[in-house]
Amino acid sequence: MEGHRQVYIVLNLRSDEGQRKSIKAWLQLFRAQTAPATVFLLLMPYLVGASFFEAKTLVLAFLLLLIHYFSFGHNSLMDAAMMYDQRDLSKRHHPLVSGKIKLQAAHNVIHWGLAVLTVFAAAVTVVWAVNVAVAMVCLMAWVSFGHAYNDGLSKESLFGFLSISLCFTAMGGWGWFLSHRDLNPGGIIYLAYAFLTILYQTSWSGFIKEMQLRERSNILVRMGAKLDETFWGKKLLPGKSRFYAYLVKGSGLVLAGLLCWLNFSLVRLVVLVLLGAAVIWLLYQTTRSRVYDRPKELKWMSCMEICTIYLVLPLLIDWPAALMLMAFGAIYFFACNKVLWGVSYPKV
Repeated sequence: MEGHRQVYIVLNLRSDEGQRKSIKAWLQLFRAQTAPATVFLLLMPYLVGASFFEAKTLVLAFLLLLIHYFSFGHNSLMDAAMMYDQRDLSKRHHPLVSGKIKLQAAHNVIHWGLAVLTVFAAAVTVVWAVNVAVAMVCLMAWVSFGHAYNDGLSKESLFGFLSISLCFTAMGGWGWFLSHRDLNPGGIIYLAYAFLTILYQTSWSGFIKEMQLRERSNILVRMGAKLDETFWGKKLLPGKSRFYAYLVKGSGLVLAGLLCWLNFSLVRLVVLVLLGAAVIWLLYQTTRSRVYDRPKELKWMSCMEICTIYLVLPLLIDWPAALMLMAFGAIYFFACNKVLWGVSYPKV
């Protein structure tokens, strides 16, 4: 009898360990570590016209968390299903490439999940939105441009990055019209800032990250960026593409300055100066010629993304809400990376 009990305990422990590994693999597929970026980019315009401390905000944040999981999981799924990730040596540890999750299971979970979440978001639009018609148009643009990017434009179109930038801009517009009837100057500036934020992430950071693959969609290569073999390893030479990075990120800083001017306070000015200086320093680090070290590139990109998003948080919404979001986002991001990838940055 004692022997049966010991066998049961061992089998139960193995079952629990298998479940934990399975959950971890799915969260890796969902790219769960970057969820705060999606949630914050949409919550910010919504909170300009709504209260942070109400049940609706909590429900919306949870919905956005699920939407991030399934939409980013969709991107990972389609890259694997179309065999792009199988050709990328840096993606060997990803669950669909390593075989931890089967393509059939991923297709069923993610496509059904996206369908249900889209219908639920449409219901939220009808019930909650202050301007239902425009919010619904934004939702449709969000879904259509997001699918277009994930379904092949990200790899096959030279201007595929415009699709995902428009997707996130429409997402921000949806958040805005959930709590506003009209688009005021602050809303216009924020949506332009969101567009430039994602534009930089995808058309600069994303392509630098994948420089070794020389994808046909990599517009930086057309601008002269390349990897050269040296005695110390591969060296990244940005060429004229660095001026593109200056233009995109510089324009974003100008828009952040306009937001500060519209909602001016001394504290907001200090935030703009400090985080703006951090963005400029990171811009220099990521646009200079250097030895190409992909893990280090991922760290720089993560820092730039955090600083860019955090820069406008306190410029748009009240300090208590901004501080809570910033603290939660930082803790979630670094803890999630450590648990999922064993490092402090997204190992993607």
